[in-house]
Amino acid sequence: MKARKRKLTDDEIEAEVLSQLHDPRAWDQPIYVPPSNSPRPTWVTLGRHLELSARFHVLSVLHRLGAEANLTLAHPDNVDITVVHTSGRAITIDVKALIGTSKWFLEPFSARTHHYLAFVLFPRNAADPAASPEVVVLPSERLQAFLKRHKANPINIQSLPKELKIESPWRQLLPEAA
Repeated sequence: MKARKRKLTDDEIEAEVLSQLHDPRAWDQPIYVPPSNSPRPTWVTLGRHLELSARFHVLSVLHRLGAEANLTLAHPDNVDITVVHTSGRAITIDVKALIGTSKWFLEPFSARTHHYLAFVLFPRNAADPAASPEVVVLPSERLQAFLKRHKANPINIQSLPKELKIESPWRQLLPEAA
């Protein structure tokens, strides 16, 4: 029977690597990867750029409505934007971008009081600057309750305001006096 080789601990691996650090015989030749001859596909970076674009779009609409809204860069607990009302109450918004579809494949999100999900629906030709995105804003607690009753996946985001009886999606983000 063959004896199994004992697995090294992280500390043992680090000690071995450091002991061979200046010994050129201990290392293989570096791997060379030539540059690609084909251009990078647009889908590689489009999603990341549109996520940022979606956040700024929601932020710009909130500012046009007179809200004191701020972009959060650290993204703690699914918060992309905070809106502070004069009463001292704050709401938080998690922004999600959908490209060329209104179908959202469910993913975990935080559901709590004064927390909303804003779905920015970009048309398929999202690179066209004349193409404006549609935005659907939903309270997270009501969305979570709805999803528990309806087990569909993906879910059509455009039908949710009617299903949740939300008449003015943007106004729900503003203080009552607005």
